[in-house]
Amino acid sequence: MIGQYSTELPQAGSRPNPSLPAGKDAIHDAHGTLILDRVGMILSCGVPAAAMFGAGQAKLIGRRISDFITGLFLDGSSPSFSARHLVYLCGSGEWRRFDAKDAAGQGFPVELKLSQMVTDGQEMVLLTLRSPNAMGRVDAGLGDR
Repeated sequence: MIGQYSTELPQAGSRPNPSLPAGKDAIHDAHGTLILDRVGMILSCGVPAAAMFGAGQAKLIGRRISDFITGLFLDGSSPSFSARHLVYLCGSGEWRRFDAKDAAGQGFPVELKLSQMVTDGQEMVLLTLRSPNAMGRVDAGLGDR
């Protein structure tokens, strides 16, 4: 049996749901989204993603995603290599597990999926992230098939 969960996100100005725990855990079932430029600079950040990283949206925009997620880029890689690597990661469309840290430096696991997009002629990357145990992990225990 699959556990039930709410997919509703709070609307601006609404009161928090008292049945959800406070902090990052309150949105563990939500998918956070970030928009990155070709070299991993955060251009835009959704509210659930900001909550996962324990920072306001304004504190994330303009920062490098590598400040929060390790393993996306090789240390010391050039901007052009970083851009090609992001494009490579976009190709599979699969969820991948990474180690992340919040604004306070606290580590936590995260799964993310990357997609390429072009807006007004500018190439960008849509990064969708979730907790590894989001939505009860329907595929948990199924193994490779």
